[in-house]
Order: sequence, then C-alpha cells, then structure tokens
Amino acid sequence: MVQRVCCLGLGAVMGLAASPPATAAAGRDSASVVASEAWVRLPPPAAAVAAGYVELHNGGAANRLVAASAAGFGQVQIHAMRMDGEVMRMQALPDGLPLPAGKITSLRPGGYHLMLMMPKRPLQEGQHVRVRLQFAHGDALPVAFVVRDGMGGPASQHGANR
Repeated sequence: MVQRVCCLGLGAVMGLAASPPATAAAGRDSASVVASEAWVRLPPPAAAVAAGYVELHNGGAANRLVAASAAGFGQVQIHAMRMDGEVMRMQALPDGLPLPAGKITSLRPGGYHLMLMMPKRPLQEGQHVRVRLQFAHGDALPVAFVVRDGMGGPASQHGANR
C-alpha cells in the first residue's frame, strides 16, 4: 500500500492511495511525499526497541522528516547507521532526515531507520503499527507499518537518497 501527504498552500491534506508511488505522485502539488514499503522488524519478545523501515518518495520541493510518533510506543526517533572506525554505530538525527526534491529516501536495514522505543506490549508478526510521520512543512502522514520476521522488506540496501 502507498500512502501520501500533500500540502496545499498553508493547509495540509492527508490521504491514502493504492497505486504505485510514481502514479500516486503524478498531478499532485509540489510538496507531495509518498510512503511505501513500510515495515517493522519483529524484535525478540523482551526487546525495548524495534526498527521501522519505509520508502519516502518526495515528488515535490525539498522537505525534511522531522519527527515520528506511534501510540503503542513511548518514543519514536529518526536514526542513521554510521561507521566509527570499524564499528557500525547508531546515531539519532535530532534535526531530522532531509528529503531532497524529486528523490526517494530509503529507510532500510544498515542505513536510515525509525527506532520505535518502549513498546507498550510485544509485537507480533503480521501486526500493523500506525506511525505518524511529521514533515518540516507542517504536513503529517499516518503510515501503517506491517511487522515482519527477519529482513521482512525488499532486498536490504543502505539508507540513501536516490
């Protein structure tokens, strides 16, 4: 499922679409962000965190993912993986994640991701987690992330802007 948010002047319009990202963005306002391939890796039962991944297709002007939240979690942070010598480390992005105009920003294993912290109850495979993505232009997008065991999503790639 593909989900989108568009900004029209000062007001925000939220909607859902079931078409591929290229089709969903066609004809939309210049501040359009479309989400697809949203999933959460199933963590071990006692884990206090889970990682969420999504493709963000920015069909309009430059924007920034500045925050995220989910009702079933105490906190959601935007993170990146970085190399520190020969050790890969996770780093919070308090200023958010840039979404360049006309590009796809991938949140994937080994790269950018959402860190869902302090779950109120254990996750189960197949469950949907509703995450609210907040963008710098004031737009918000509710996205349904499906919980999957293992790699869960498309072929693993490092988070990147394409």
